[in-house]
Amino acid sequence: MNTATIAREYLFNFHGVELRFSTSAQAFVAPVLTFLRHFHAEGVHGDTVLTMQFEEVASRADVPVKVSDTGKILFSGTRPAMGDSLRSLWRCEVVQDGDRLIADFHEQGVLLIDGTRNLVEGYFVRPDAMHPDVRTSFFHFALAELLKRNGLYTVHATALEYQGRGVLIPGYSGQGKTTSFLSLLRSGFRYLSDDFPLLRDQGAHMELLAFPMKIDVTDRTTEFFPELRNAAPGILQQGICKKFFQAEDLYADSIGNSCTPAMIIFPHVVDMPHSCLEPLPKSRALEALMPQGLLVYDQAVARREFQILTRLVQQVDCYRLHFGRDILDLPRLIKPLLEVP
Repeated sequence: MNTATIAREYLFNFHGVELRFSTSAQAFVAPVLTFLRHFHAEGVHGDTVLTMQFEEVASRADVPVKVSDTGKILFSGTRPAMGDSLRSLWRCEVVQDGDRLIADFHEQGVLLIDGTRNLVEGYFVRPDAMHPDVRTSFFHFALAELLKRNGLYTVHATALEYQGRGVLIPGYSGQGKTTSFLSLLRSGFRYLSDDFPLLRDQGAHMELLAFPMKIDVTDRTTEFFPELRNAAPGILQQGICKKFFQAEDLYADSIGNSCTPAMIIFPHVVDMPHSCLEPLPKSRALEALMPQGLLVYDQAVARREFQILTRLVQQVDCYRLHFGRDILDLPRLIKPLLEVP
């Protein structure tokens, strides 16, 4: 069933970078508005305005985006299409076609990203059959590509702020990233992002910017925190793989905005009664941080992102966190290192 309606427009502001999003596909409205709930704007006023347009099409043949013969394939891959009631396989090719980046999801649709015009066009087949998280992921991918072309870079890490100083916690699943993040959040730290905070080069210093989104938790992580174990019905909701909640639903006034990054912590879980921090050389910290950057397809953007991450590491203290069983006591270890004399 085609759920397309008359296109509606929504306006957002990302720390001074403005976005105009329009869609005639009702399936995208709720996921996008939820995803960007902290960035709503009444209008656009600046010179730099990003434009994203998502439409529903009846079939792949109706997508009005063609790749030229000179297009270069930068990525090709498949994986199970979790949460999609219509398709069992996710297929993607990312093609550089002149100044355009085209993400071809085959029978699911196409994203065209034109960085020179700050424009994204998305065309999707039966988006209502996709899980809301999948629709959000398409939107987030395209948005991140536009933002990094406008000086806002992202890294795969949780991020918090304490007394104006920022903490980044990168890491893969199972290394204690979310658990350490929640241990700090519940103790008075302010929430910047659970997965993809923004970085901006301010010349004299780096700026860490909030990109709040839902917080994903496993059942094991939930068991560590009484407020999660005993959360009221409806607070914890089921996503594709994990449960999730919104920070403000459990931790009042917990959303931050921006700060100066001061510390990067690389956690790994150890079977010890007490956690401890080990200072990490800058070279090793940069080596550990680089895989946490998002895949960058444009060479010029990739060079700038490398410079951003290098400057970040040079300006902060870097530690390896040997994360023991004293999970709720982690703030006692971290706070003294952030407090300004």
